[in-house]
Amino acid sequence: DYVLDDVEKHTGFNPYENELEIYTNFDPAIQASLTAVEKGEAYTFPNDVVQLGIAVTDVKNGSIVALSGGRGYKAKGLNRATDISRQPGSTAKPLIDYAMYIQNISQSTYAMFLDEPTTYSNGTKITDYDNGYKGLITMRYALQDSRNIPALLAFQEVAKQDKTILEDFAHSIGINYGEELYESASIGGFNGMSPLGVAAAYATFGRSGYYIEPYSFTKVVNLETGEEYKNSYTKTEVMEETTAFMVNNILIGV
Repeated sequence: DYVLDDVEKHTGFNPYENELEIYTNFDPAIQASLTAVEKGEAYTFPNDVVQLGIAVTDVKNGSIVALSGGRGYKAKGLNRATDISRQPGSTAKPLIDYAMYIQNISQSTYAMFLDEPTTYSNGTKITDYDNGYKGLITMRYALQDSRNIPALLAFQEVAKQDKTILEDFAHSIGINYGEELYESASIGGFNGMSPLGVAAAYATFGRSGYYIEPYSFTKVVNLETGEEYKNSYTKTEVMEETTAFMVNNILIGV
């Protein structure tokens, strides 16, 4: 469904009316693995309510390798891998906070943060999953333990220098956070990301700082007219290679 819709959107060819050859980078083996998860064959779900949406992209070229639209997906139904726009939660911390902190404030994964009682700029208290504090800790530990307060402090420090740094970077990796990037975004408190969007944004770290908008096909040939449409991708440098390396290094250790 996603590929056919994408083809029609970009080429104008109707896959249901035109005879087409569509070339993709989807990997049948990975797709089969996701299907096995959906069906409960490769994973045991606690109940019938729990849902999922999975997107796998190629780190090298940005193409979509596999998608899972959700358990019990029906044709033309809600694709939970691509169509939802949810709060990313702590998944946002490397994207919204630490990448630009490393690049603009401190070129070190061992930069220190004081994990202590803290508030947002409006005075609202921020807490952690354990309602406790760790004192003076490194960025590496803060991210590995998913601490909220250091994430906010990193956000605030960059915003103090120039908030547009955070806003421009978020947009450059495909994050649509709404009209304004509030401090709550530092811990993923904003709607605007799908599994596919998260996969594409995170791939930037593994691609040495280059973002590629995910795409579902590489070429389409209309067998009725002989027309050929090639879908080329663009790599955009959105952060320094050293920044991507350091964030990636932390994530590998998580």
